[in-house]
Amino acid sequence: MDRVGRRKSLAATGRAADGWLPGHAADWLSERYRTSRPVIDEAASAAGRDPSEVRTILNFPGRITDKPLAKTRDDEGRWIGGSVDQWVEELTSGVLEHGMSGFILFPPGHAAHDDISLGRWAREIVPAVRETIAKEA
Repeated sequence: MDRVGRRKSLAATGRAADGWLPGHAADWLSERYRTSRPVIDEAASAAGRDPSEVRTILNFPGRITDKPLAKTRDDEGRWIGGSVDQWVEELTSGVLEHGMSGFILFPPGHAAHDDISLGRWAREIVPAVRETIAKEA
């Protein structure tokens, strides 16, 4: 999609949608997010909507490791994963500091989900993020 088409699509999202998924594993640190979210917010405001009504949900790729990683983002700033605690810290920050509404775990590259990672996501990471957010609220 060209820039004009993408801008029109983002504006339509702001005017009418309940949520937005940026794609390309973009998160609050990405150029895609920084240039796209303001278009959505402006269109929402122009339509008389509170921009926060358009929730942002992210595809979040990465490995869940047993030990903390020294570096949780690659050289381009993309999240690559880490230990359960590192995931909890990153996702909690996404919600509390950047207004993210949800996350979809997907494996890095084109790998398939494995039951161990999905289990750790569901039993360890998600409950800990919810608990931390509830304490902060």
